[in-house]
Amino acid sequence: MTDRLHFAPGGYACLPGGAFSQGVIALPGYALHRARFTRPLPLAQGFSALEAHLTRLGRPITALAGCELRCPAPMAWAEFASFNEGYLRRLQAWGLHAGPVNPVARSNLAPILEVPAEAMLFAFTYTVPDGGGRGDFLISGLPEIREGAPEAERVVGGHDVSLRGLERKARYVVEALQARVQALGGDWAGITGTQVYTVHDIRPLLESVFAPVGLTTPGITWYPAWPPVLGLEFEADVRRVRTELVLG
Repeated sequence: MTDRLHFAPGGYACLPGGAFSQGVIALPGYALHRARFTRPLPLAQGFSALEAHLTRLGRPITALAGCELRCPAPMAWAEFASFNEGYLRRLQAWGLHAGPVNPVARSNLAPILEVPAEAMLFAFTYTVPDGGGRGDFLISGLPEIREGAPEAERVVGGHDVSLRGLERKARYVVEALQARVQALGGDWAGITGTQVYTVHDIRPLLESVFAPVGLTTPGITWYPAWPPVLGLEFEADVRRVRTELVLG
């Protein structure tokens, strides 16, 4: 697991990843707040609204710690890489980079209902000064992919979407999320929200996968959606964010 990197301009540390970090944790003296739009906004409009919200709060744009996106459909890897290039250009123009590292966490999903016509911004997370704040964290969306594994073994469970196959995928994702929380120095028992994005029924997995690790008590939000890349079936994220609001 990659060592965490402090991003001082944002007031948080991250686990470096690729087009987005693997997760973020607020540094001592800061808390994470999450803002969700009443309805998702087209990405450019959403970024403008995000920037305006932080300006109203007197926070720099570098306080941005996480973005939650919606896309029209799952993408091939080449298309996904092209989308990430444009996304990264905007963040880098805002100063959201630590050398080559993008510190901002991210989730992205392709809904099967109320499908958007273009990429949308659904929610975002940012830091605020908080003298008593400690330990808020956000883990990026994590699919059933083994990083660094041979191509034939990369997708856990392959195309098996039977109950047994889905349980294998979900268990792998939950264990990987636990590893990221630990690497950040977060407290798994403090999780306030879990989001799952899959087109498959997760009810049979609640007792076998989610309840044993304490995720059913704070509740799970299930989005009937595909992960953003073709060939994937199951993705999830977790967070410890104690203040959340909805922007009209």
